Amino acid sequence: MPPKGGASGNQFWNAIASQKQDTIRWCFNYGGIQPFTRDEDGYTGLHRAAMGGKVRSVESILDHIRRSVMGRGGGDIRGGAAKKKRYEELDTKDEDVGLTALMWACKMGHYECAVLLQECGASIDIKSDEGYTAQQYAKHGKKEEILKWFERGCVEEEEPEEEEDTDYIEGETPTERRKRIKAKKAGLDKFASITKKNDAGAKEDDEAEALPDPGPGPDPKWDEIIACRAGNLADLICLRQDSKDTEVDESLWYCKQVNNLKLRMPAGVLVELPPQLELLKSLTTLIVSNNALQRLPPEMKDLKQLKNLEFTDNKIVELPAELEALTQLEVIDACRNKLVSVSPLKALDQLVTLKLDQNNIKTLSLQYKKLTRLTTLSASHNEIKDVDEKISRLGALTSLNLGSNQIKELPCEMGDLKEKVLLHLNLDDNPLKDSKVKKILEKGRAPIKELLAHLRKEQESGKKKKKAKESEGEEEEEEAASR
Repeated sequence: MPPKGGASGNQFWNAIASQKQDTIRWCFNYGGIQPFTRDEDGYTGLHRAAMGGKVRSVESILDHIRRSVMGRGGGDIRGGAAKKKRYEELDTKDEDVGLTALMWACKMGHYECAVLLQECGASIDIKSDEGYTAQQYAKHGKKEEILKWFERGCVEEEEPEEEEDTDYIEGETPTERRKRIKAKKAGLDKFASITKKNDAGAKEDDEAEALPDPGPGPDPKWDEIIACRAGNLADLICLRQDSKDTEVDESLWYCKQVNNLKLRMPAGVLVELPPQLELLKSLTTLIVSNNALQRLPPEMKDLKQLKNLEFTDNKIVELPAELEALTQLEVIDACRNKLVSVSPLKALDQLVTLKLDQNNIKTLSLQYKKLTRLTTLSASHNEIKDVDEKISRLGALTSLNLGSNQIKELPCEMGDLKEKVLLHLNLDDNPLKDSKVKKILEKGRAPIKELLAHLRKEQESGKKKKKAKESEGEEEEEEAASR
């Protein structure tokens, strides 16, 4: 049986129940949780989310599975019945009664969860240990909405004619379209813009409308791009490091339907991204790690939908100021570059994960107060000398790694961080002066509770000393006045 996850496991199951998506992501990325991790009763996270009707939790888990599949060179898991390839993560059975996540969603009548799972390729044909399919569980439970969905061939019910003027968006799933139309009816612009593609509301941007259509671009040369265009795929993975390419196939920048792009060229070939990158306005994920990039283009400012940006193992010295326009960014991984400053990141208040390890950064100049969603901050092996006292305002921080820097003192305000939230702390290999702090950290796995308690004590002691000094100064002034 896969591991239950220990303390992180408890946090994971609670996060699923409360639909805390940031915590779910952290558990997968840093808490040792896997899609196959089971609870004490033999259920995976996807099982628990589906049977409980936790739609946002299902979305988070499926997103992690999708990223994992992309990372190992697979394609987009989305596509429903049209997908011939199956992924074990989606169709694994629980160890209690032998049902898949889709079966649980159908059995319990959770329509949204069932649609999400099927769209990502969960099998509707597989049978449980009892010998029933997902559709049969819906029938036994008289789940009419799901039964009608099966009768329609697992497609969403057609929208009424009055919605014919609603634009179709390339790559948008039926669920995403239905949510967008529903939000539009309710007048909730906030939710109408959630979709991965620019909705009809984008037409309000006169400047965007004025831009000429760049057209289909040149004919593709790479097989990956040919397949992407032919299938109108949302994911494009070009791992060309073993090829003899000397430049990027120019047609790549015209695959305007792509949401997720991963590009790796032979050593030394890709030194910069072209201005045409701005054409990929639907991008939500851009991974250009392990190249020879020396800078990021200012045209990136037009990638308004971008949420995940990874450019590890490059040679980038400076971040463009235009990066501040990417206000939807949630994940930045810039490890192993030559960065000296992160000032352009000050405006990004939606960050969840920020990785800056092995650069030349001297100070973490961030707007800590606004980073209410930041759970992971990693900036080890840099040249950081001081830790901003405002770091204590990162209320959602679960992982902090500042090891191998030049930090001599920790701000007492850091004691305001909550030990119940902060689960991982690394301050190793810093020239810390406080002997008490050094002694605590030398115990191996940093006892966070003890360290934070010590810093709080120092903070309180500092306040008392300050008051004593102020009082002493007042007494001296009174004595001088009485003479």
